[in-house]
Amino acid sequence: MERRRKGVKRVATSSNDAEYLKAVRAENTAIPDPDDDATTSSSTVSKTKKRKYDESYISFGFVDSNSSLLCMLYSKLLPNSSMAPTKLRRHLETVHPESKYKNKDFFDREKEQLLESQKNMMQVTQTINEKATKVSYLVSYRIAQAD
Repeated sequence: MERRRKGVKRVATSSNDAEYLKAVRAENTAIPDPDDDATTSSSTVSKTKKRKYDESYISFGFVDSNSSLLCMLYSKLLPNSSMAPTKLRRHLETVHPESKYKNKDFFDREKEQLLESQKNMMQVTQTINEKATKVSYLVSYRIAQAD
């Protein structure tokens, strides 16, 4: 008879083989036994920590942008994994060394300017879309009149 090796499945043909497979499954928790609940409870699922935006992050130059971080000085989105305060401080010190000693009021003003510019951009985009729609309608109307 063949011995069971890692990654190779073998079908149990007798009661001794069934006991052997249970013993191997108990040792190797990567292969869960549907009959044995103990092996499924011992396997652990690692979860990454999902951080939430904190208002103190503004002192590092970051604002919340749809559960991501937006660097106000660089306009770069950073993933959730970068939301640790030490990583934010390191980003500020390495990428923006000139702003390293700025106080919270400076970053509050930057945030207001960023929000104002985003608001203006949305207004300009909406105006352009309205004008483009009107021109498209007028062109279509003239084509229909020519027919």
